[in-house]
Amino acid sequence: MIIRKRSEMVPTPIEHCMGGEGTVMMEKLLLGAEEMQGKGRAYVRHTLMPGVSIGAHTHANEMESMVILSGRAAHVINGQSQQLEPGDIIVAQPGDTHQIACLGEEPLVLIAQVLFA
Repeated sequence: MIIRKRSEMVPTPIEHCMGGEGTVMMEKLLLGAEEMQGKGRAYVRHTLMPGVSIGAHTHANEMESMVILSGRAAHVINGQSQQLEPGDIIVAQPGDTHQIACLGEEPLVLIAQVLFA
């Protein structure tokens, strides 16, 4: 069993994440493949302040799901744009290229999970 209290997590700043703007604050919810039974490489909570983005990147041999917890997002996947709100989910399949940015004045908080394909 793994139990990780939020009060014990230390956010890690990621400057210009994937070539994006500003600084993404990342909290590791699981510590990579060793805690994901070898099935994935990331299970994280990202916080993006207004004006912050994660730049365009492609998932080759993996998929990424993102669930919006709070705030609003501008998301582009394979050239298709959509706005995301709390409760929305987006999944980038192997070969997809996507990017995400905080919209509005409220911070964007999301959970992202990257699994091996």
